[in-house]
Amino acid sequence: MGWEPERDKMKRYTWVLSLLPVAVLAGFIMARTVKASSEDINGGSGHPLDITLANATRGQVWGTAAVNPDATVASCFACNKSTTLHLGTGVYQVGFSLGNITATNGFSRWVQVDTLSTGVISNIVCNTADRAGVTSAVFVTCGNTSGALVDTSFFLFVAR
Repeated sequence: MGWEPERDKMKRYTWVLSLLPVAVLAGFIMARTVKASSEDINGGSGHPLDITLANATRGQVWGTAAVNPDATVASCFACNKSTTLHLGTGVYQVGFSLGNITATNGFSRWVQVDTLSTGVISNIVCNTADRAGVTSAVFVTCGNTSGALVDTSFFLFVAR
């Protein structure tokens, strides 16, 4: 009876060791897939992507803003209401108190068209970009499927 626990331990080691080649193979396949993807993006040149960021990205949300169609801020986290502006039909500047939030500084931005209440908004898409000359703000444009700029409410995330 004293040998059974030792036998069970050996079964566990055998099970773990039998999965090791599978894990190594999966890692190799993933590495090859990533390399193939970068080659596809670079036109088959085989050179790695040339992306240099000033700071590492970790996927942490640093700021949010719920913005009404007239650029008034419904609610926010780390936003700057005084530098959030309606620049023209469908064109916004959303300010934050985070310092330099440009893409090359490691920040990403996601914008989602949202009613900020109940209801449905359809056929409107918003995009983000760095705000020229204002490194603490995000430039947002919103338009319909016909390409015309339109005012809408949206929710913006800033992460790094």
